[in-house]
Amino acid sequence: MPNILRATFLGCLVALMAGCESTRWNWLKRDPNTQLAGKPGAAPNVRAVVDYLNENAKRMRTLQVNDLDVDASMGAQSFNLRGRIYAEKPKNFRMKVTLFGKEEVDIGSNSREFWFWALKNPEKHQYFCSYQDLQAGRVKAMPLPLQPEWVMEALGLGPYGPADKYKLETDGQFLKLIETSKSPQGKAVRKVIVMHRREMKAPQPQVTAFLLLDDLSGQEICSAHITSTTVDRVKGVILPHRMELRVPAQQMTMKLRLDGVTVDGQILGTAFARPQMSGVQPFNLATGQVEPWGAQRTGGFR
Repeated sequence: MPNILRATFLGCLVALMAGCESTRWNWLKRDPNTQLAGKPGAAPNVRAVVDYLNENAKRMRTLQVNDLDVDASMGAQSFNLRGRIYAEKPKNFRMKVTLFGKEEVDIGSNSREFWFWALKNPEKHQYFCSYQDLQAGRVKAMPLPLQPEWVMEALGLGPYGPADKYKLETDGQFLKLIETSKSPQGKAVRKVIVMHRREMKAPQPQVTAFLLLDDLSGQEICSAHITSTTVDRVKGVILPHRMELRVPAQQMTMKLRLDGVTVDGQILGTAFARPQMSGVQPFNLATGQVEPWGAQRTGGFR
């Protein structure tokens, strides 16, 4: 009996140490090949795939990356950056990166608006827009298509919505969840989530890419590629550890390594307030005009 209890205890311990990424795929185990499609030759189950994404996302409310390493390139220029990421559902997001202690990039979002700024941008603008104006189609140009909501999905926070908004395609090795949508300018686009068809375990990523494509030409507008993952041992949530953001039109890539990660920690609300920046003009993407700082809140995120 002691040997049986000891074996049972060790088995539970191994299961906990392995994280929950193995147990959440139990609905796949009916097929010995662990295929998302169920039995070989069967049609893939869209709802089960979307449920997998949503189930992972619901395991966390906030995400904090205290040690963000970024290898960035824009055209012929390349540089290494350091920074942090704060994220809180549903729309609170902040990513700030620095070079030798000097701020280089600031991307943020709260329940009301989103913004982005880059030191290397030719115009000394902090671009911002309210979600109300964005949804109303008032944005005529988007200098940087990396919207915070899209980055939240790539970080695993979701939400990924109901299954009926997706079409599922497979090429044998990968599954693609495809959502047809429109850009803020009314242009038809495709949002594609690429996943391995077979079960993968950390550090190998199950979800490999988030693509935003021009629906007419199929050209890539921007993308996030997950190259390795990690598992939070307390929450059992699968998180990206290494990922690459690409914006081909801007000749920009950002290779991210996410270390010092905290799940469901307390984050000050000031982290998600758009900051007033010296020597920078706030540019409203909805009006296409520079607006005064007077009515803008200042942020305490440093």
